[in-house]
Amino acid sequence: MPILIAIVDDKPINRQTVKDKLIEHSSIEILFEAKNGIDFLEKLKLVSTKPDVVLMDLEMPEMNGIDAISMATAAYPGIKFIVLTVFEETDKIFEAIKAGASGYLLKEDSAIHILDAINNVYEHNGIPMSPSIARKTLELLKQVPTHPIVQHKEQLNENSSDLSEREIEILKEMVSGKNYKAIGEKLFISPLTVRKHAANIYEKLHVNNRTQAINIAQKQKWI
Repeated sequence: MPILIAIVDDKPINRQTVKDKLIEHSSIEILFEAKNGIDFLEKLKLVSTKPDVVLMDLEMPEMNGIDAISMATAAYPGIKFIVLTVFEETDKIFEAIKAGASGYLLKEDSAIHILDAINNVYEHNGIPMSPSIARKTLELLKQVPTHPIVQHKEQLNENSSDLSEREIEILKEMVSGKNYKAIGEKLFISPLTVRKHAANIYEKLHVNNRTQAINIAQKQKWI
């Protein structure tokens, strides 16, 4: 069964370029297109079958991509969003992630890279990023002073818990955009073990996905 895709961009030529990159792949089916955030939300209400993954531009008239992601994520939590933009600004990256984006790519990325990202978020709940975006994200994280994890339960806030050193390691790799397989290869453990650690992280932080876990980690300045 193909992965259902929606493309949101205010410029028809950009939407066509994305379609041209994906149209030949039988694993992908383009469900609909939208010209801005409002148009996307309206079309989302009309379709009985929702898209699995949405490729979302950021700068659009009437409603931008970040607001559209935030509203759609609240109403349809099962949909994955990949930002597809020309912008590399760090603040845009984190705004998109906080809004609920599962990935952040540049429009210049190749068809294979975009296709891999779609499969990554759909099959593995990954957080794919263009290499330049990942570098900017890691550079910013390096500038944030690290703080030790609080060990006493009475010192923990309502959104955090006592994560192990291994769980912190895995959380850091999640931020860099790696999927379970890539994390396992770097840490010399199996993807299944990584998945189990990730499940423990979600449970301890009382969240349901990677984006929420990363948001908490960034706010608490653990990474």
